[in-house]
Amino acid sequence: MQKFLVIVFVLLGLFIQKGFSQDFVVTVSDSLAIIEGDEYLIHSVEPRQTLFSIASVYKVKLSRIAFDNPGVLDGLQKGQLLKILKSAQGETNPVEVSDEKLELDGQYILYKVPRRQTLYSIAKEHNTSVAAIIDANPELVDGLKVGTTIRIPIPMILGEKETDKERMVGLPDIVQKAVVLEQLTVLRMGEPTHITLMLPLYLDLNDKINAAGNPEVEEEIYGKSEIALHFYEGFLMAIDTLNQLGYKVKVKVIDTENRPWKIRKLVEQGALKNTDLIIGPLYSKVFDEVSGYAYDNCIPMVSPTIKDQGIVAKNDYVFKIIPSPASLAYDLGRYLSQSDSTANMVLHYGTPDEQKLLLSFRQGLESMGEIPFVFPAFDIYKAGSDSIRNRLSLSGRNNLVILSNNQVKLASLLRKLMGWSEEAYIVAFATGNWQQFKNLEVDHFDQLRIHMPSDFHTDYDQLDVQRFVKQFRLRYQGEPNTFAFRGYDVAMHFVKNMNGIKDSGPEYMLAVEETGLQSAFGWIKLEDGGFENASSRIVDYTGLQLKLATD
Repeated sequence: MQKFLVIVFVLLGLFIQKGFSQDFVVTVSDSLAIIEGDEYLIHSVEPRQTLFSIASVYKVKLSRIAFDNPGVLDGLQKGQLLKILKSAQGETNPVEVSDEKLELDGQYILYKVPRRQTLYSIAKEHNTSVAAIIDANPELVDGLKVGTTIRIPIPMILGEKETDKERMVGLPDIVQKAVVLEQLTVLRMGEPTHITLMLPLYLDLNDKINAAGNPEVEEEIYGKSEIALHFYEGFLMAIDTLNQLGYKVKVKVIDTENRPWKIRKLVEQGALKNTDLIIGPLYSKVFDEVSGYAYDNCIPMVSPTIKDQGIVAKNDYVFKIIPSPASLAYDLGRYLSQSDSTANMVLHYGTPDEQKLLLSFRQGLESMGEIPFVFPAFDIYKAGSDSIRNRLSLSGRNNLVILSNNQVKLASLLRKLMGWSEEAYIVAFATGNWQQFKNLEVDHFDQLRIHMPSDFHTDYDQLDVQRFVKQFRLRYQGEPNTFAFRGYDVAMHFVKNMNGIKDSGPEYMLAVEETGLQSAFGWIKLEDGGFENASSRIVDYTGLQLKLATD
C-alpha cells in the first residue's frame, strides 16, 4: 500500500520542496546522566535545531554525536533526547595559531588560512587530499575560516587506509568527503536547486492495476516500474538528509515510460524549463531525446543506469555513473599504486582490447604518482608460462593483474596459477565480471584471493548502510534494492556539488571524489564528450565471501 501511495503522490504532479529554516538558538543543557561510567549532558531537541548547530554550541565533533546517538543522521525530532559526552566538549576548538609550519607528532604541519583559499586548493598545494584535511580538522564542518590555523597531513601519510573505527563512526563518507564544505552557508541562504527526475514509472498502468480496489487482492506494482520506484524512494530519502544539512531542493518528476515521442512532446512544451539538473531518463532511446535539449541549454544531465559510452559523446554536460571497462582498469591502477608489494605483474594475451585496458591501467598508476615499470606487463603467449612462474616471489606477496575476459584462456591460466599458489602467495586482480564465467571454479576465487573493481557494492557491515536500511523499512515497508541505494547516492553526490557546477561549470566535478552507501565517484572527462565515473569499489572474494578489499 505504501508503494501505491508514492505513485499516487507522483500522479498528482506535485513538486517536492525541501527548504531550510534558520536554526533556533541552542542552549547548553545542565541535565547530567552517568551512562556506563561516562558523564553525558542530555540535550532535548527543539524545533528547527540541526546537528550542526547543536555540535557547534556544545563544541563537540558532529561525528561524536552521531556515534553516541545512532540514527540522528536520518533527521531530528522535536523532544528527541541526545547524549553529549561531557569529556568530548572542546574537541572542535582549532589548534593554536602559529607563524611557523611546525610538525605535530611527525604527521601534521600547522597552516594559517589566508584569504581566497578553499579546501581543494590547500590540499593541492600541500600534496594531500581534502578528505585527509577534514579528518584532521573536524571543526571544518562549520566552514573554512580566514585566520584560523588548521592541521595539514604531511605527504608521508598518503596511502594509509582508514581504520575500522574511522569507517564505522560518524558521517557517511559521501558527507565527509565533500570538496568545498564552506558551500553549506551559500546553499542555505541561496536559491533552491531545481531537479527534474525522469523515470519510467508507468503511472497509467499502475493506476489500472490498483483501480479495482478489491481489499482481498494484495496491492501490485507493474513490473517495469520496480527499478524506477526503488530509485525514486532512495532519492527521496537523500532529499530528506540534505534538508537536514541545510540544502534547498525542488524536484519535479516526469514519467517517461519508454516512449521517445512522449518525451519529445514534453520537451517541446517546456517541461524542462528552468531546470538546474536532469537525472535520467533510464533508457537509452529516451535519454537521447533529452540529451540535445540539455546540451543546447547547458544543463547537467546524469545517467544512473546506461552503460553505453555513446550517450557521453559530443555532450559536455552528460555524467555517466557506470564506469566502462577502461575506467575500471584505470581505477584498479589507482588502487594498486598504493600496494607495498614489490612482486607485481600484469598479464594479458596481446589483443587490441586488452592493450587498451593495459593503457588505462598504466594511466591509473601514473595518476597517483606511481612508475609503470613497478607493474611490468607480459604477453602470456610471448613470455611463456614458465618465464612467468620463475618471476614469482616465494617469500612475499605477488600481485597478478590479469587483463583478459577470454573465458577459455582464463580457465587454463587459472588452473596453472592454482598450482603455483601452493608455493607462492598470489593475489589475482581482474577487470571483468569473472564471477559470471561458467567455466571458472569457485575454488579459484578463494585460493587465488581474487580482487576486482565493481560498479556498485553495498557493505552491510557499515553503520550508515544499516541506518539507511532501517529507515527504508520504516518508510516503505520493504527492503531497499541496488537502485534504492543508487538513487540515494546520486542525489547526495550531485545536490551537494551543484553550487560548484553553477559557478565553475561541469568541470568542477573533476576535483570531486566521494564515496556513498553503494557507489564511489571520481570523474574523468572523455575526449570530445562529457564525463564518466572512473571510480569503483574494489571487492575481495577471499574466503568465498564478497566484501570490500581492505588490503
